[in-house]
Amino acid sequence: MYSFIGKSLAFFKKESFRDFLEIIRLKFHLNFAFVILGAATFAEQIDAKLIFSLFVMYISFNVCLYGGIYTINAITDLEKDSKHPLKRNRPLPSGRISKTSASILAICLISIGLLFGFFYFSTNIGLIYIAFIGINLFYSLVARNIPYLELFFNAITMPTRLLLGTFLVADGFVPNLLVFAALCMGIGFLSVRRIVEKDIDNWKETRPALKAYQGNIMLWTQIVFFVGLLIAFMFDPFIQRTFIGYLSMIIYYVVFCLGVHISQPIRNYWRHFYGY
Repeated sequence: MYSFIGKSLAFFKKESFRDFLEIIRLKFHLNFAFVILGAATFAEQIDAKLIFSLFVMYISFNVCLYGGIYTINAITDLEKDSKHPLKRNRPLPSGRISKTSASILAICLISIGLLFGFFYFSTNIGLIYIAFIGINLFYSLVARNIPYLELFFNAITMPTRLLLGTFLVADGFVPNLLVFAALCMGIGFLSVRRIVEKDIDNWKETRPALKAYQGNIMLWTQIVFFVGLLIAFMFDPFIQRTFIGYLSMIIYYVVFCLGVHISQPIRNYWRHFYGY
């Protein structure tokens, strides 16, 4: 026990705070916006209590739970990343963070996240936290190299985040069409990453499944799911409450997802965002 604690504390002594932020992928935390969208859409009122609850959820979910999941992904990708010309400079492949320290960090972060999920929030939210672990493990161990399945299991985390925010204010309520719209949004958003990854010279090493995405298949995938988003918008029975959420997703989809095909600055933005 004392050895475990000592190794845990050693992480903070030996490795820099910047490396910690990099391994938990702080820049990807913008996807917490889907949690906020779910909560803000169905909350009776937006007050200090809700804002504090969202803050606690951000720390427990994005920083702790997902920070641990990202750390596990970094561990499983260690051998592959160490051979990659760009990814080998990340904290784990470069040796700035040891595999042991990363393993301890992942266990601690996920444990803290689950404790908050079940005991600070509710059983339903705790179960959603566990669902995220399951989705990410299945993606890492099975789906990641299977075309389209890897895209779906990446995208399914978007509507699950929406449900997380919804359950925070209306435990047990499932806005079906809005959840479907968030899935469509996720497919369009994650297609962008596949598109910009194929711009780099070593794209086959970056994601093997990219070999299946030939020609304009990603563009047509985005168009199909954009139509799905519009259909959900048109038939949602809660449209009076969800209108702003749909409008935000539609504008974002047009500008940042479809825009990658017609605007070089937007394409460059995504390449910089993903580090390519």
